[in-house]
Amino acid sequence: MCPSHGTAFAGEQPADGADYLRILGEHCSWAERLGADGMLVYDFWQALDPWTAAQEVLARSRTLEPVVAVTAPLSQPAMVARHVSSLSYLHGRAVHLNVVAGARGADLGLLGAATAPAAERQRRCAEFAACVRAVLAGLPHHSAWYDVAAPSPGPLPGEQPRIYAPASTSPGFDALAPLLDACLLMAKPYEQLAGEIRRLEQQGATGGVALIVGIVARETSREAREAAVYDYGGTRRDALLRKLFTEGLTSTQHRATLDLAEDADWHDDCLWYGAGRVGIDTPKLVGDYHEVADALLRLGDLGMTTLVVDLPADLAEYAHVARVLEVAGRIAETRERRPQRAVGAGAR
Repeated sequence: MCPSHGTAFAGEQPADGADYLRILGEHCSWAERLGADGMLVYDFWQALDPWTAAQEVLARSRTLEPVVAVTAPLSQPAMVARHVSSLSYLHGRAVHLNVVAGARGADLGLLGAATAPAAERQRRCAEFAACVRAVLAGLPHHSAWYDVAAPSPGPLPGEQPRIYAPASTSPGFDALAPLLDACLLMAKPYEQLAGEIRRLEQQGATGGVALIVGIVARETSREAREAAVYDYGGTRRDALLRKLFTEGLTSTQHRATLDLAEDADWHDDCLWYGAGRVGIDTPKLVGDYHEVADALLRLGDLGMTTLVVDLPADLAEYAHVARVLEVAGRIAETRERRPQRAVGAGAR
């Protein structure tokens, strides 16, 4: 996850530019050490412009491929295709897209975009994604929102950009789901996540699920829970920021997270919703290294195809994330080496 240039999406003084670039470089370095191949770049109005951030991610890493959030009502598909082509040309790496409708519909009007019902914004996202692909291929695209016949901005080195989007429950998401390489989901309890994955499959989302989850792990569960509360427990200022963020919220992913947080702090064994800024931050897996590793593997068994590790409280947390991934890798290898019984053998 690409760090914001301030300590919050809104409401705090941004860090000094040079200091932010140093911090970003450290996050990129850790991401590569963890084996990540991409970095998710958010698009919030008071965060750094996502294309500027993507450029800096490419400049400060050797292999990371940015996944750039583009708010469809505020962007033109042809210009987005040109950004993708230009950055890919300069750095020889793919640049991917996260097509979003806007977490708060009212904000779009403040920025000069026409407001529309959530379902209509999802259908526009579908046309937006299709139009970007057409422009990159040098093909015309004609639809209700876009009428484009631009030539391709240039050949792309390597793979074509992948297109992601948050998995909305709005009716219009039916049009977008089949166009995606993966759907972005915030972590949820196992049963609810399994239900969402079934729904996405029924809507034609065949690319899989990219699950966003925070990780707070230590040698013991008690140490992990104490660290989570210390780092994320929240202040009065966090509560105010959460209130401001959630007013007029239309994102069904964020709304589901808030509803689950109201229900309980803990779900399953170690999925924690007790952060002071939950709704802005994603839920977190909290426990000892084996507990969190087991939880990740179980999420994989449910259908998670891509893991997106949420931004940690500080750089030191990456070492704990690395331990979790190492343990998960060992457990997975043990499972693969375990002899398999024939179906029905020994059944009683």
